[in-house]
Amino acid sequence: MKTRHTFLALALLLLAAVPLAAQTAYDWSSVGSCGIMPYGGAQILTGPTMQIGSPFRGTVTARYPVTNTYGSATSDTPPWTTLTIAYTDDSASGSVTGTLYAIDKCTGTQTQVCQVVSSDGSNSPQCSSCTFSSSTIDFLNNEYYVEVKVARSVSTANEKIHSLGIN
Repeated sequence: MKTRHTFLALALLLLAAVPLAAQTAYDWSSVGSCGIMPYGGAQILTGPTMQIGSPFRGTVTARYPVTNTYGSATSDTPPWTTLTIAYTDDSASGSVTGTLYAIDKCTGTQTQVCQVVSSDGSNSPQCSSCTFSSSTIDFLNNEYYVEVKVARSVSTANEKIHSLGIN
């Protein structure tokens, strides 16, 4: 009987730890290749990554609709505070920019919530983030999306968007 109580106590402790561990993950996320992109053929999708195809120069824009996933969408005001993007930016001749926008449901007015701009680095993925107030996100009155722009002025720049998330 004592062993059974010990086992039950351990099981309850493990179950209580699961929500704590889950809090370190993004509440909303997407891989780079799943954005809504205009048809044009300048982008290449490889697994989770989106980049500009080798002969092209310019900017490719992808939009990622943000849905309310916080607490099984039971709250219209999730306490989110951070937009994070994972990208590769290996050249001063290119950049990756991720911008979180709020759209007022009644007026259609678009407001920038925060923006992440890549920093030149190696050909290895890196993460950058921007923060905002925990009372900013309000799904009752607004819709949200993240706009990502992958740009380069020379075809040898290797800019990519790998993933993005909000928590």
